[in-house]
Amino acid sequence: MEPTNTSPHKKGHSRSQFHLTPDQIRLLIQSTEKLRDKVIIKILAYCGLRRFELAKIKIEDVDLDTGKILILGKKNIQRLATIFSDQLLEDLKIYHRYILENKPKGYLFPAISSLNTEGHISPIEINRIVAKAGQRAHLKNPIPELKNINPHILRHSCARILKDRGLSLEVVQKVLGHLSYKTTMDLYGTKSISEMDGELKEKMGDVFG
Repeated sequence: MEPTNTSPHKKGHSRSQFHLTPDQIRLLIQSTEKLRDKVIIKILAYCGLRRFELAKIKIEDVDLDTGKILILGKKNIQRLATIFSDQLLEDLKIYHRYILENKPKGYLFPAISSLNTEGHISPIEINRIVAKAGQRAHLKNPIPELKNINPHILRHSCARILKDRGLSLEVVQKVLGHLSYKTTMDLYGTKSISEMDGELKEKMGDVFG
């Protein structure tokens, strides 16, 4: 029998080509049951974070005055994420004040299960929060072989929406974590960090509410 190149598992597409629209993301956020879940999905959508990056954010990593979050990414490389949405910044302030009771230290999103010894929310728990909001919003994952909305589709969507709104490649790289903390302290390419932040605020703002 001659070998065949056809595989039953071959998808014939790249997952990165699929994304949610701003309206769908707004609906997803509106379908959350708790302020914590709302903040989690907003950070994923606005900042394009990976699950493990979100899970490991500490309270002391968030500067509510400057609107910056210190993110620990792949290979333990640090970078600064910008909270360019005024509404997200306000949600974070309320969450810190009333849910975290103004604690100065600790994980921003503590573990949900007592069986979780890491101390912070787990990637699986983040999956459940996003999937549940998607079910309540009656949204399906646009990736054909997947059913539920997951955190990674929010990262894809963030990148696509940034590009659709005319953000430069430098800014998109900054948001998605392709620039390290050390790099973002200085000039990168033709734009300074303050210029990038200004571009984000002007062209994105409170796009997801």
